[in-house]
Amino acid sequence: MAIRISPITPMHAYNIFILTRLRSYFFLITGIAILSISGCSSSEKKSREEYEPDTKEIEEVSGSNAVFEIAKLEQENSMYSVESDTTILYWLDNMPAELSGFTKCNVFALNVLKRAGYKTPDENCLTSDMFDTSLYTDVFPVAGVNQIDVAEPGDLIVWNGHVIIFEKIVSAGGDEYALGWWAGTRQEDNGNNIQNNVCYGKYPLDGDFIIRRPVRKKN
Repeated sequence: MAIRISPITPMHAYNIFILTRLRSYFFLITGIAILSISGCSSSEKKSREEYEPDTKEIEEVSGSNAVFEIAKLEQENSMYSVESDTTILYWLDNMPAELSGFTKCNVFALNVLKRAGYKTPDENCLTSDMFDTSLYTDVFPVAGVNQIDVAEPGDLIVWNGHVIIFEKIVSAGGDEYALGWWAGTRQEDNGNNIQNNVCYGKYPLDGDFIIRRPVRKKN
């Protein structure tokens, strides 16, 4: 028995075209949504290399602020790893987000602030949003622009694409660095100061940056 093959009419071809385009738009929108949650550049400039702090520097600041204690605890959380499928956004009522393959500097910083008892935005907040000095002035007001000398322990140093939690200024090789915590390192985990793509180290102060000062919640 011969099998009859129905010809593809212009209407069928149009429907196939529309379905294909809709599917493409779905994946595009999904990708944009994921990027808009992570909001952290995974391709830092080559000059922005992190350096492991020496033992003396660690002992001087360890445990001096609740923010740093929480940062250390969060560093042990595997959800900040690039390979982790699901990341929990504490500041958005523990909303789960699918961020596999993306770095999470903004997520790490905001999660730490939330756990440490500081105010956080009531919406998704990208590093580009943090870099906008007109936004979130009631949550973490701007304390300075390209002025590292005004930074205090627990401040956020924000570039347009990256954010770190500042502890103090350190010097190495005649250059100044910010000692602090951040997710989204280019270095491999070493079981020491880098775990789950979260780094505790020195970060170069190149490029334009702003200093934001988190506000603690009232009891």
